[in-house]
Amino acid sequence: MRVCLDGQTIDVPGARTLGELLEGIAPQIDPARIVTEVAVDGRPADSSDVPALAAWRLSGAEVVKIGTQTPADFARTRREDVARHLESIAELLTAVAHGFTIGETEAANRVLAEVSRQLQLVIELDRCVAALDGAARNCADIAATVERIGTQLTDAERGRRWSEVAKLLSDELVPAIRSSSRDHVARRHGA
Repeated sequence: MRVCLDGQTIDVPGARTLGELLEGIAPQIDPARIVTEVAVDGRPADSSDVPALAAWRLSGAEVVKIGTQTPADFARTRREDVARHLESIAELLTAVAHGFTIGETEAANRVLAEVSRQLQLVIELDRCVAALDGAARNCADIAATVERIGTQLTDAERGRRWSEVAKLLSDELVPAIRSSSRDHVARRHGA
């Protein structure tokens, strides 16, 4: 078995499961770092899912890649992920609003449901990263906008007032998302 910890090959005594392997190398991981990546032969594993790690059998021929980051680097990387996701979500919501405007309500509703779920996950990630690094939340204005227009949006959807849904997305939510994304980029570049 070949085990790479942050790009360095390390020797590991025989482990029957991925859980045993991670437990065995724990002393070699700097306690000031967070395990951010575990992959077996390119297949990602969730290092926080203890039952799955205990069930993941190893044959001894695998290549196991383990990556770590400092909490500050982890937070910075996640903040960059948040900004990228926000740009993608803004583009999708723009397309959804256009779909409602031109009468493609079924497709627009399917995409809106998925994008809404993605946005909730990004807002939660942003909250967690802010708790980790103590910096301001990038998505606070987005969350406030969702809170402010949520009832209107739900009522418009239930009432099948698709032009109103499109307007709320285009005039309220998308600008809040784009503004938050731009603010993140500006902070990253020191502007």
